Amino acid sequence: MHEIRVVKRCAISRTLPIVGLVLSLMASGLVMSAAPAIADVKPPPSVVDAEVLTPYQLTNQVKAAEALRSALMKSSAQVAAANTRLEGLSAQATTLLANLSAARTAQVAAETDAAAQEAHLVVLGLEVEAALNALGQLASDSYIRGGGPLGDIVAIFEALTAPSADQNTDTMATVQYLVDGRARLFERLEVLRADQVVTSARAEAASKQAAAAAQAAAEAKAKLDAVIAQQRTALESLQNAQADHVGRAAGLRGALLRSESRIARDADRRLAQALQGQDFKLLMDASPNCGKDIAHYPNGRFPATALCPLYAAPDEGLPRDNAMAFNAMSRAYEQQTGSPLCVTDAYRSYAEQIVVKLATPELAAVPGTSQHGVGLAVDLCGGVQSFATAAHLWMDRNGPLYGWFQPAWADSSGALPEPWHWEFAS
Repeated sequence: MHEIRVVKRCAISRTLPIVGLVLSLMASGLVMSAAPAIADVKPPPSVVDAEVLTPYQLTNQVKAAEALRSALMKSSAQVAAANTRLEGLSAQATTLLANLSAARTAQVAAETDAAAQEAHLVVLGLEVEAALNALGQLASDSYIRGGGPLGDIVAIFEALTAPSADQNTDTMATVQYLVDGRARLFERLEVLRADQVVTSARAEAASKQAAAAAQAAAEAKAKLDAVIAQQRTALESLQNAQADHVGRAAGLRGALLRSESRIARDADRRLAQALQGQDFKLLMDASPNCGKDIAHYPNGRFPATALCPLYAAPDEGLPRDNAMAFNAMSRAYEQQTGSPLCVTDAYRSYAEQIVVKLATPELAAVPGTSQHGVGLAVDLCGGVQSFATAAHLWMDRNGPLYGWFQPAWADSSGALPEPWHWEFAS
């Protein structure tokens, strides 16, 4: 019994130091864990340098994103108003471009008619002069050589006093020939003079019509320029209405996207939705050195020296001014969509017009009359060939800024709808 107590006392005496050591270490750990680690705390990194947003930064960035989104949404009314003005101006510009094209066509036709009438007057003047010379010759024959009217009288007297019927018949035939020839000469002179009067009146009317057509074309161009200026202003207003917000959103979205937080990602998604479509830009292109040959050529007979290649469609060409306007438009389209305008056809030679007419007789114009043959038309693809596409809407809005429009007959409600067909009239 005594031995047992000794063994237990010895065991307890050996265990107590170990327990004390463990308790000491635990107490030390508790003290160390409770003490603030001031020496290891670093100031929070800035938002720009942060790999992961702190809760405080995240809250601020989400608030900023929501505020920017609200600002974008508030400006939507202005954007909608600008879009409405833009739609109206686009339709107005298209109508004015069609009027300008018709006025210039009428002007060319009237000037051509006036020139033809003037040329006809010159020919008539020469014929009248020849007739007057013939009458002068008759007068000379009458008084110098005994011919003309006096000769007729002598011939008649000889016929009345002829000794035989045969001789009388020959003499009367001579008289009839002389009388008929003089009558024909006077009739011709009268016809020529009457034709002169009519042609002179036509030439004057054609000149007045050409002047009126030129005036109408000038007025249509002035109205068009005013509308185009308004349309450019509307587009710029639409662009400026969002430019500041878009610039601020770039850095803000970067900060939100660096965060793994669902709240940040949701805020970025809402901001991205509000930013959709806010990238309106216009680009004008410098003119290359081509198409310097500006002589007038018949439909479908343009030489290569009179044409310039189209941007991103070098196999297609148009006269210089037309091509430069199209290229500027195509570059603007590329800036906004990432790809230039798609072109299937531009200028068509007379031979090409025949091929197209044979292939699509119900659509193609009579060879020698196509607007493609004078470099005033293009056929587009890449989405423009369908009325219900964003590409076609872009052309409706922006085409008139560069002088390109869709004629009424080719519109969706026209007599021969061709969404791909666009004409130049500036």
